[in-house]
Amino acid sequence: MVVVWLREVQTPGDADASCPPTSQVRLLTGIGRYNEMTYIFDLLHKKHYFEVLMRKKLDPSGTLKTALLDYIKRCRPGDSEKHNMIALCFSMCREIGENHEAAARIQLKLIESQPWEASLKDGHQLKQLLLKALTLMLDAAESYAKDSCVRQAQHCQRLTKLITLQIHFLNTGQNTMLINLGRHKLMDCILALPRFYQASIVAEAYDFVPDWAEILYQQVILKGDFNYLEEFKQQRLLKSSIFEEISKKYKQHQPTDMVMENLKKLLTYCEDVYLYYKLAYEHKFYETVNVLLKDPQTGCCLKDMLAG
Repeated sequence: MVVVWLREVQTPGDADASCPPTSQVRLLTGIGRYNEMTYIFDLLHKKHYFEVLMRKKLDPSGTLKTALLDYIKRCRPGDSEKHNMIALCFSMCREIGENHEAAARIQLKLIESQPWEASLKDGHQLKQLLLKALTLMLDAAESYAKDSCVRQAQHCQRLTKLITLQIHFLNTGQNTMLINLGRHKLMDCILALPRFYQASIVAEAYDFVPDWAEILYQQVILKGDFNYLEEFKQQRLLKSSIFEEISKKYKQHQPTDMVMENLKKLLTYCEDVYLYYKLAYEHKFYETVNVLLKDPQTGCCLKDMLAG
């Protein structure tokens, strides 16, 4: 009987009458050769009996869930609902996360498929795609976190911040493109952003380490934006190397009086007293040098270092 039915289901004829869905499920799980019996998956899917495979505790080895997901990916690639249903049934949160993330990236690809200027002309459609991508990416981060996939969850969280910032820009009339950037465009994008938190969101979303010394030189020394420096200081340690790099950049240009005053003010943020003194001396900020030498807290320390 089984052999006859197996022959029938692989022909164009209808084999349902000779073997009802419940028997098909028993046959499939009894033989266990899932990858060779995808035609039974087809029959169960056609007759809306696919869920039976998930309601029963039929998969102690875990091979059925793998075969089901593989079948959906290969034979029903657009059926994300069925994919998530299978993954949820078998507590496969990582797979759900992957599916949500892939769906979110499709939305971003749809935006990327035409020039940014063209997307801006239909602002409503652009925002709808971004909101859908945001929702899917949030769901992906949550699913990854449930399965302790920390790295993937954090990456999705960073992308949600990027998409949220892009939506905020559009809502406030700023047309700067933040999503779908090539790495060669990242530094220019970050330099154009007026706030450090915005620059940080972009850098983290693309796993990009920018030249912060160059950014601080542009924002703080040339533009005099010390609020940017305060934000930077709050989020990360102002290392000595940052001050040294900015000092080198300063030497490469003919500074205006305003730029010189901005560098003087920047150096007051340097917690390394000796480096503060050294850079002030190199730039001939002798008034600052004298203040440091005469100050009771820094003078003794500096004199000992200089004597040594």
